[in-house]
Order: sequence, then C-alpha cells, then structure tokens
Amino acid sequence: MTHISVPKNNKAPKGRARAVLSGLLIQLCVGIIYLWSVFKAPVAATFGWSLAGANMVSSVMMLAFVLGNLVGGALQDRTSPRRVAAVGCLMFCGGIFATAFLTARTVSLIYLTYGAVAGLGSGFAYASVISCVQKWFPGRCGFASGLAVSAFGLSTVVFGPVSQWLLSLFETGPAGGALPAYNLTAVFGILAGAFFLVTMPACSLLRLPPAAPAAPAGKAQPAARRDLTPRELVRTPAFWLITLNIFFINGTWNLIVPLIKDLGVARGLSTEAAVLTVSLTGVFSAAGRLVMAAVSDKIGRIPALLILAGATFLSALALIGAGGAFYSAAVVLIAFGQGGPSAIHPAVVTDIFGPAFSGTNYGFAMLALGVSSVVFNALSNLLYRLTGGYTATFLMAACTVLMPALLMALLRRLKKEEAALSAESTLAA
Repeated sequence: MTHISVPKNNKAPKGRARAVLSGLLIQLCVGIIYLWSVFKAPVAATFGWSLAGANMVSSVMMLAFVLGNLVGGALQDRTSPRRVAAVGCLMFCGGIFATAFLTARTVSLIYLTYGAVAGLGSGFAYASVISCVQKWFPGRCGFASGLAVSAFGLSTVVFGPVSQWLLSLFETGPAGGALPAYNLTAVFGILAGAFFLVTMPACSLLRLPPAAPAAPAGKAQPAARRDLTPRELVRTPAFWLITLNIFFINGTWNLIVPLIKDLGVARGLSTEAAVLTVSLTGVFSAAGRLVMAAVSDKIGRIPALLILAGATFLSALALIGAGGAFYSAAVVLIAFGQGGPSAIHPAVVTDIFGPAFSGTNYGFAMLALGVSSVVFNALSNLLYRLTGGYTATFLMAACTVLMPALLMALLRRLKKEEAALSAESTLAA
C-alpha cells in the first residue's frame, strides 16, 4: 500500500483544518459510549430492570466498539475513512434511535440496539477518524492520536449535562411508586436525531491528505520502513505485549465506569455533583489523551504509560474509602489515567508496525479493550455479590495497573534487542 504523507514545511497542508475538525465532530458524537452510567438507572427504573442487567450494557457496547475498530479499520485501510465513518455513524444513530422504541417487555434488546449496533458503529467511526488524523500529522503521531481521541472523551462533558437535562424534561412520574420513570422514546429519539444531523455532514468532509509529490529523478531516497501486515503483526512478541497492556491498563476504568454516578451518591455526593463528576471524567479523559500523547512524543511512549499507570494505581487505592470531593478527585484522576493510554497506544502501534495498515493493526490490539470490559465488569459484579461492597473491586483495580509496569519493561527490552540486531546487520552489510 502506498504511504500517504505530507511535505514538511511551515504551512499547514490545504484542507487539513476542515478534515480534522470534521473528524473531531464525529468523535464528539460517537463518544457517548462512555455515558451509560447516566442512562443506566433511568432505564432500569422505567422498565423495572435489574441494575446488574443494566450494568452489562456498557460491557456489550465496549466489546462491540472494539470489534467495530477491527472491522472498520480493515475496511478503511482498503477503501477510505469517509465511507467507513459514514457507515459507522449511520449504524450508531440507528442503534440509538432503535433504543427509543424499547418497552418493558423488550428492554433486553437494548444489548442489541444500544450495545451491539451503536457500539459497532462507534468503532467504525473511531478507527476511521484516528487513522485519517494521524496521516495529516505524519511527524507528530502522538499529538495526532491525542487530538482525535480527546474529542471522543469530551463527549461526556457535552452530552452528560444534555442527557441529564433531557431526562429531567421527560420525567413522567413514579414507576411503581418509588423511582421516577422517563419518556425514553423522546430522550433517545432526540439524541439520535441530533447525532445524525451533525455526523452526516461531518463525514462528507472527512478526507485523507494528498500524496507527497514524487521525488525528482535521480535523487536518492531514504530507505522506507517496511509496514507489517496484520498477519505478520500477530506473530510478533511486541504485539502481544501491547495487547496485554491494553487489557490491564484499562481494567481500573472498566471496573468503575458503571458505578461512578450511583456510588458517588452513596459516598455523599448530591445527584447533581455525581452527574458533574461523570462530566468531569470526560474533561480529564480528554486532557489525558491530548496532554500525555503529546508528552509521549517528547519523553517516549513507555515512560508516559508508566506515569499514567502509577497515578491510576494510587487513585484506585484511594477509592476504597474516599467520599465526597475526595471520591470525585480519585475518579477523575483515573479518567486521566485511562485517557492517556487511549491516545498513546495507537501511536505505539503505528511507531512499531508502520502506518500503512494502522487501522487494521490497531483494531486487533483494541480487541483487548473489549475483553477487558467484559471480564472486569463480570468480576466486579461477582465480588460485590460475595462481599456486599466494593473494597475488593478497588483492590483488584489497583492490582491490574501493576501489570503494565512489567509488560512495558519487557517491551522496552525487546525494542533495545531489536535495535542492537538492526545495528549489527547494518554494520555487517
């Protein structure tokens, strides 16, 4: 596959601002995948559904999201980001819209509509936008990844308050006399319509950068790095180290994300403060994505990941007894620690395996995120049933982020060995 690159000069390439901004708008909309903690209790109350069943919706959506990354990444590598993003946004909006018509008898179909269909669509769009934006910033891969995924994280900042406002606007009265019920047809229908009106024009403006001009005849060119195909990728130890790192470093976030609002209220926050905490996770997640991805361009990917793992470890321990504002602070720091790797890992994959198949290759690594979500959510539910509290959950959350330290040490050693072998081969030649 031909590499797409942009000449290095001080002037931004024509069309970059329009293409990147359209990608960020798409990410802002499909990032609602992280907002289930706001919808969980209203859906359960309105339809008389168990909170345990409602908790699993976010895991199903996350698994579908990473599968969408894989399939969408492969498709956009072969076609174009604009087409795949458009298909993904149609699926995403359609899944949210279908959720609007569920009833108490059909509520379990939310695993299909909100979880599978919308999750797949979100993954299609996410993979397309990240790959496209990276190609507009060929010399700043970390910054490009951070820019793309920070907008994804900001979705909770924008749509958290909007969704809460819609729920309060369409509250219909007590369900069974204890909890409020909501007109979810109106809530999800309005959101789906708004997403459609924003994402369809944005997809039409998403473009790859122009190919670099051909070099003058006779001018020597530097040797190009060979890009690894997905089949070659999965045979490398580095791929499995990165994949396991994604699985463990996201474990803490996957454990707490369904609990943020309800546990915050139980720990002394008002409902408004708990919803604000959910929104602030979006701010800090976006900050982690943008700031730490750019930092990783300067200090290296592995040191940046280790810093984030350390901060997440301390925050998870703090959650064991944290209440009030201290609880909110620990949660948003975990969001920061989750956001950074979300931006750094795409850059790591592109750095090591090349940009030509970056969509597909990162999609394979992202499968670990979906497995992590399902595994750690199920473990959290099991530990809660066994212990009647979340202390064991938060201890496990702290332990999971110790694994990345070992995995990244192994990756660093592997990269040094490969560099030494490459140097020896060059000298021998």
